[in-house]
Amino acid sequence: MKFAAKSSHVLLYILMISLPLVGWGMLSAGGFPIPLWGQSVLLPPILPHDPALWSQLRHLHSILAFALFGLVLVHIGAALFHGLIRRDDVLRSMTCKKNSK
Repeated sequence: MKFAAKSSHVLLYILMISLPLVGWGMLSAGGFPIPLWGQSVLLPPILPHDPALWSQLRHLHSILAFALFGLVLVHIGAALFHGLIRRDDVLRSMTCKKNSK
């Protein structure tokens, strides 16, 4: 369980970093503007305009988004498992509540 917890945390961080970068590259390859705060700040393109690359990155972005969603669901399920079935202190540590011991 410790290995699964460590692995899921590493994967969560990898996906949280890679998903926006792939999205930025996807929009750049599609030739779309990338607004950061409303329309006041636009991010520069990081890839050249290429419809074939846009298509590949869009597919990859969808896969990564579903992976992140699934991993979040697994994470929530693991928290509920620890809190409702095992009744150990893992859920308490995940919700940042102090132990009363």
